Amino acid sequence: MSAASSQTGPNRFLGAYLLALCLYVSGIYRWPGGPPFILDPRSGIAVLLNTHFSLENGAIYRVEWALAAWLIFLAISIFFAGRFMKVYLISEVILATPTAYYVGALTVGRGGHFAPGFQDLIVTFLLFVVFSVIPIGLALRSLRSAQ
Repeated sequence: MSAASSQTGPNRFLGAYLLALCLYVSGIYRWPGGPPFILDPRSGIAVLLNTHFSLENGAIYRVEWALAAWLIFLAISIFFAGRFMKVYLISEVILATPTAYYVGALTVGRGGHFAPGFQDLIVTFLLFVVFSVIPIGLALRSLRSAQ
């Protein structure tokens, strides 16, 4: 097996995985009446923009769509060309950090006025794992296999 063909498998799988996640996010963001907060895998970004930058929902919504478009671009690039893996990895770490902080704050400090119930915390944590931890692991695995 050549080096090029060994890279294609993990890159295609990660790209397809990311495209599926982008479809989910697009569906959530097109939800009638606005996205259900508990189902938003980037809920930490919304909390950060609201609490620290006092942005209104309309501005937060535009930021979320811009970030979703960025991830769609990266997913397509990874799936079809196997490119931008390092850019994706850096982007994902940056985009996952607010949600990781939010999950930690909810777990340790009860989250203040953003505090969900325990079941909602579990959903937020699972979304974080599916949308951030697993893709980061896949990207790292792909980058390691490319070396």
